[in-house]
Amino acid sequence: MHTHSRRMKSRLGGLAKTAMAGAALAACVITLGGSAGAGGSAGAATSTAPGVTANSITVGTISTQTGPISSNFSSLIYGEKAYFDYINAQGGINGRKIDYKYTLDDAGDPSTFTQLAKTLVLQDHVFAVTGVATAFFTPNIFVEAKIPTYGYNVTENWNGPSNLFAAGGSVIYLPAGAPGFAYVVDKTHAKKLAIVAYGVASSAASCQSDANSLTKAGYQVVYTDFKISYPGTTVATDVQRMKQAGADFVLSCMDVQGNVTMARAIKQYGGGITQLWLNGNDQQTLNQNESLMQGIYFYVAHVPFTAPTSEYPGLKLYLTEMKKYEPAYAQDEVAIQGWESAALFAQGVKMAGKNLTQANVIKDTNTLTDFTAGGLTVPTNWTTGHTGHAPPYCGAYIEAVGDKYVPALDTSKKNVFVCFGSTSANHPKPETAPAGTPSG
Repeated sequence: MHTHSRRMKSRLGGLAKTAMAGAALAACVITLGGSAGAGGSAGAATSTAPGVTANSITVGTISTQTGPISSNFSSLIYGEKAYFDYINAQGGINGRKIDYKYTLDDAGDPSTFTQLAKTLVLQDHVFAVTGVATAFFTPNIFVEAKIPTYGYNVTENWNGPSNLFAAGGSVIYLPAGAPGFAYVVDKTHAKKLAIVAYGVASSAASCQSDANSLTKAGYQVVYTDFKISYPGTTVATDVQRMKQAGADFVLSCMDVQGNVTMARAIKQYGGGITQLWLNGNDQQTLNQNESLMQGIYFYVAHVPFTAPTSEYPGLKLYLTEMKKYEPAYAQDEVAIQGWESAALFAQGVKMAGKNLTQANVIKDTNTLTDFTAGGLTVPTNWTTGHTGHAPPYCGAYIEAVGDKYVPALDTSKKNVFVCFGSTSANHPKPETAPAGTPSG
């Protein structure tokens, strides 16, 4: 019984939206070099760090691979694995290959997660936890062990400690979403808004914040429901009420199941409502629901998968390697977060060089001011990315057209990201993307 609605995650110099999950709910022109900085002849010095030998670095991950909420988390490991396979094929990093040895499954159980965390750190002695994807992340043991930890922030407790690196920045800042959503409303000429979410904090809080910001900015929010029961089987009733209220636009913080049910009801009741989903833009979903999803908009925190690869070499590298190593997940929204996490870990290892310790990887990573996972995302400033949020707030928008998701809202191919200089939702105007943002 899980959903994952998306929330805005602030980056200093950018904004990510990451899929927010909860127990019942439910957001490379490589920095390592043109070839991801892999290989290298620096020579691996001896190290007493856990999980490190002269020619390997052992890492692990904990994610929800089985159970009723697994669909929202299970693919992170495939993005990670593809990245490590890509790096290892070039000889590894500074002479050491990544041994992606432990991919542990918490099965969507919080006590299991806690036990597995102890196992990875205290028994398996991994050098780093390079991917966490679960609704039950608790940072305690990772912080106490001072182990480099990376992953998918769905729990809002990644911020603070210097060793926790959530993909795209560790701070989730809900007000940052409103200007982008207002921009979509304006571009689609909508007049009356409906906003819906599941009745759990990690879904409802985001949409409640958006409703407040949009109302304050003068938009007509004519219908809200932040108490929908997962998995959204009752949302048809909400659609009836939206129609009665005259809504011509709906923002949804539900997961894919609720969103598809909503789309079906909207079609059943005659259409006429533009939809912006914060979850559900995986290719498999569109393949299965193409007729229902035409014209639906989505937010993404990375260069859209269908952006021209000739203009975005980081996307070309990502798709090439994913199709080689994990083709079923090449356009998966959680897998790309695994790739981002693995790329950040690899960057820190490369920077640490011969003096490879956990502390040095953490220290050196926290000097990065413009990490883009090799040209996939708006820059993350890790000197402030554990605690801060500041404009500009950026993201990309896509639309379901036929059997593809295409860049939407007339954004130039020269820059697929739309950025805003404040959290104001008062008919915001896009600003120039921050320096280092991937562009055509």
